[in-house]
Amino acid sequence: MGLLSSRTFRQIATGALTGIEEKRNDMRDRIDTYREKAVTKKNEIQKKYNEYFDEEKENINTFNQLSTLVGDDYVGKLNSFAQASPARLSMLLNQNADVVRSELDKYQDSDADFVQQRTEKLKLNEQELNQNLQDQVGLFKGTSTLFTRDIEDRGIKDIQAEAGTLTSESLPSTAPAGPGIDVKTRLTNPEKSTVINNFDKLYKTDMDGTEYQMSDEDPDKYANPTVQSVFDKVAIMEANAAEERVTLDTQTALAEVLYQMDNPNYKGDNLKFITQVGPENPSLNTAEFDSAESYGNVEEMKEIAERNKTLNIFIAEDMLIRIKELEEAKASGETTTATGTVTDLAEVKARPPSFGGGQKAKQEREAWDAQYGNTHFNDGTLMSQAQQEAWRESQAKKGGGKSKNSIRRLID
Repeated sequence: MGLLSSRTFRQIATGALTGIEEKRNDMRDRIDTYREKAVTKKNEIQKKYNEYFDEEKENINTFNQLSTLVGDDYVGKLNSFAQASPARLSMLLNQNADVVRSELDKYQDSDADFVQQRTEKLKLNEQELNQNLQDQVGLFKGTSTLFTRDIEDRGIKDIQAEAGTLTSESLPSTAPAGPGIDVKTRLTNPEKSTVINNFDKLYKTDMDGTEYQMSDEDPDKYANPTVQSVFDKVAIMEANAAEERVTLDTQTALAEVLYQMDNPNYKGDNLKFITQVGPENPSLNTAEFDSAESYGNVEEMKEIAERNKTLNIFIAEDMLIRIKELEEAKASGETTTATGTVTDLAEVKARPPSFGGGQKAKQEREAWDAQYGNTHFNDGTLMSQAQQEAWRESQAKKGGGKSKNSIRRLID
């Protein structure tokens, strides 16, 4: 077989190059076609996403409107109501607050977060739609040859940039519900008089109808349990208000309690002072808390404060403040006692001598007694918890009780 002539070789090479160029041009045309398909698909998927977004946005806005209408106390029930179908929310929109609350009273409180659930639902839809879009964009990949791969790589990047990502938006967040619409927070003087007069007509049942009947077994208690319950709440309200330095007269407290009995949706400003027990109730263990504080026992203090949250939130909050102060004092190298703050209880100096030294020595003794008199022996030694309690009890006795030396001998 003879060698090809140069003319023949040029003809073959030219033909081959022409074929490659045709393939490259064909690839460019296919890229344009895939781009058009991808953009069309992206627009379809984007439209579907926008529909999902608009639906969930409307659901959340409706939920927020209703929660503002009915108030904080009904958000749990509203969450429960919306679980079956978010579309049901629109049924309540044109109703007044009392009608909506009456409907929600049929439901139990739910810890579910409706707004978070709808946001997560939209996110799942977005992920699904994005996957569909990526599948469409990826159809073009892997259709090239050795001579057209560079065109395919550039084409894929162009298609991805133009049609590969959905435009997403953020849904509204949960709006603060507040107290609700048409919720009374205080009573007028005529309303106070009316509710108290109505109560008196029902329960002032003594001989002449001017007093509430007292119990035969306990003269300090009312015979009727309802009356007793009402005045227990009133006493707690007044005591807590006093603790918080809020002036609250008995008639106002009584009217608030009675009005809420007939109107459960009433949110009187002073009703926040109703707690399970009053601030002086022994179940709050305030003496134990004080004792734990004097020893810097933060863990015991926290346990008592935590238990008290359900009994009396005001006392619990005061305790938490004291705990925080003690922790800060410890962090700064100090230890707080019931009588003051010292750098180190183990390094307290002995009490200045009881006699001599003039006015300056007297002032030093008085200062020592004020700072350490109930927590330390006169030589500066820290008393045990039992010794401190015995000393305080001794001092409370008329004429004084045991000396510190006696307490030191008798109590470990």
